[in-house]
Amino acid sequence: MVIYPITERTAKLREAAVANQYSPEIFAQRDYWFYRGVLSCEESAGRMECISAGLCSVLENIRPLIFEGERIVGYNFADGNMEETWQDEDTLRRLQPFSMLTEAEMEWFITNRGRASSKVSVPPQEQAIPIWGLWACWETPEDKAILEDFSACGHIIADNHSVIGYNMVLTLGVEGLLDKIASFRNINGDLPLYDACERVCCSFGTFMRRYGAEAARLAAEESDPLRKAELEQIAADCAWIAVHPPKNFRQAVQTVWFSHILNTFEDGINANSVGRLDQILYPFYRNDIDAGVLTKEDAAELIQCLWIKLYRNYDVQQSAVGGTDPDGNSAVNELSWLMLDATEQLDFIRCLSVRYGASTDKAFLQRALDVAGHVQKGVPFFFNDDVMIPALERVGISHEDACDYTQIGCVETVIPGKHNPHAVTSRCNLLKCLEYTFGRGHSLMKPELLPGVDTGDLGQFPTFDSFYDAVKAQIAHMIERTTVMLKRSCPLGKYRPKPVKSLLSEGCLESGRDFNDAGCRYDTYQMMLMGVPNLADSLMVVKDYVYGKKSLSLTEMKTVLEENFPDEAQRVEWVSKVPKYGNGIAEVDELASDIVSYACDCIEAMEKKYGIALHAQPFTYLWMIEFGANTAATPDGRRKGEIMAYSMSPMQGRDFSGLTALMHSLCCLPTGRTPGTTSAIVEIEPQLFSERNLPYLTDAMRAAAMMGLSNVQFNIADAETLIDAQKHPEKHPNLAVRVSGFSQRFSLIGKPLQDHIIARTKHRTI
Repeated sequence: MVIYPITERTAKLREAAVANQYSPEIFAQRDYWFYRGVLSCEESAGRMECISAGLCSVLENIRPLIFEGERIVGYNFADGNMEETWQDEDTLRRLQPFSMLTEAEMEWFITNRGRASSKVSVPPQEQAIPIWGLWACWETPEDKAILEDFSACGHIIADNHSVIGYNMVLTLGVEGLLDKIASFRNINGDLPLYDACERVCCSFGTFMRRYGAEAARLAAEESDPLRKAELEQIAADCAWIAVHPPKNFRQAVQTVWFSHILNTFEDGINANSVGRLDQILYPFYRNDIDAGVLTKEDAAELIQCLWIKLYRNYDVQQSAVGGTDPDGNSAVNELSWLMLDATEQLDFIRCLSVRYGASTDKAFLQRALDVAGHVQKGVPFFFNDDVMIPALERVGISHEDACDYTQIGCVETVIPGKHNPHAVTSRCNLLKCLEYTFGRGHSLMKPELLPGVDTGDLGQFPTFDSFYDAVKAQIAHMIERTTVMLKRSCPLGKYRPKPVKSLLSEGCLESGRDFNDAGCRYDTYQMMLMGVPNLADSLMVVKDYVYGKKSLSLTEMKTVLEENFPDEAQRVEWVSKVPKYGNGIAEVDELASDIVSYACDCIEAMEKKYGIALHAQPFTYLWMIEFGANTAATPDGRRKGEIMAYSMSPMQGRDFSGLTALMHSLCCLPTGRTPGTTSAIVEIEPQLFSERNLPYLTDAMRAAAMMGLSNVQFNIADAETLIDAQKHPEKHPNLAVRVSGFSQRFSLIGKPLQDHIIARTKHRTI
């Protein structure tokens, strides 16, 4: 097996990117030109017109930057949420010398940003209630109580979290996209969406031509003949793809990057992902290789250049490799291998997932695990097609489209160029349902609140099943309140029109409806199910001590929880003497599975009742900290306010029976009913990824996949290293870990999360 290392060129580019040599202050350029464009519109102009005018202003005016040695050119100028980037006037004035704005431009920016922002913001009369740093809609006392108790929330995310149809640009080019707009205008009439998409498409061509002109200018000044030739080639490529589809692999990679910049100009870099690059770029690669105009070494360098362009200190710009085609064959190709090489050799956090299934060659899966072991930054991570594809088909995704799934952000599932998945738009802390059962619908943290339903006095549950039924009643209530809040907030999306995503997402031009106005072929909402491992462990303690040993009543257990375990020996006993999820113990694993399955039943009922497409997603992101901080003590031994388990991983330190047992627990879950992805992080010590052990680990992964494993992410570090890095961060500047669906340098995350990661069980044997 040949592994393609980074070149001298990409080593220098990598060093510059990791050192953040390209000052973040220049991101002000995007906002400045966007606001100029917005305010160029008449006062009567609608949001679609204002936003498209702002985007066109950016594309037509932002300064092209080409750095030394680059083969793939273009710069985002954008980080995070656009309109929240520059709020402090003092900071703006201090950054003016670095912003590429003149003093006069900065003064205009400071004076007019509020007026421009108000033209494209949700109007005050339509705004929802600000809570948890987001907008949430509520009307009833139950909704208000659920929000205040941090137990559930349904809300709209109208920005980023997308994978646009990059393949549309690759196959049609700007010229073809304009023809497509015109054809649907002829069918549906002269709609504002078509005007906006046409204007943005034309400006996108201008943007690429301006980069071509800058490359030509630099070439004219270049004394090195090799670099001069490169710049002339870049200029010619940009001029061509400004109108036409790319003709070769180099142009295709450049087109993808320019298209990604276009998407991030619209609403930020965060979780605007790039999809299955090995699939959409492969035809160009294959043609060039067969024609003898491209070598694998050259292709590898171009991929490395693209990876460096995508690099961010915090990165959830997902891409995926591998997978299964609609005929059931492996979709792995030579680019899949080269992209694994680039991820390993660049040795920084580059968000990459690997799709695999029964048809995937063992050598490819082993190579992907090998990369994870070498990079040791939580990448790549793994998705099982044999679970994910049927799960997506079950909720109405066609077979062909389901086979094309990819990830956005952390682990969220999307069909590229056809889907608005509304990722992480609703959250349910199912662990709270146990608290509400003990409190007859009341919070034990805030007894004055009634976020649940009155399921009756604790003395009326003669059997464990009757008590569990009461918990299920709380789950059903929570999921309905979440759905109601979500349904109420959905119309707010129309105030955030997305002409770029509408242009490059199937269904929008066809229907004449915006991406955020249910225009996509698939318009769904992901509902996060949180706290399941803790709830399963807690119910096992209730079952054992109240209904098995009968050593205390439910009322007495409630007192223990309200007093936050006054007897530490009792807490330790409940932790250590009762089976815990994550150890391959059927009784508790089946309980965790039943909780998720029942929640899915409730979600499906809510879909029919409220007419909204919901995808179950057992995933916490970082909210296991915030939700845990607002959750009372629970029978599993978790103290009041302590962190909860990450997604479907066991509570930290509770999976003590080895990796095989843990995988068995994960495979017991109803993953075929959770198309939003059943997420888990598994902690493994580095020696398990040794050359000797890797074939056995690969076999374990394949066996787990056949048993139903959906998604798994690996942290590869020993506890001693993490503890030392916490005490002496200067000694471990590049140590990175899988945090919560994303990877981050260990030194950059807060101590509570560091403690959580350190406490996770580190598996060293299969």
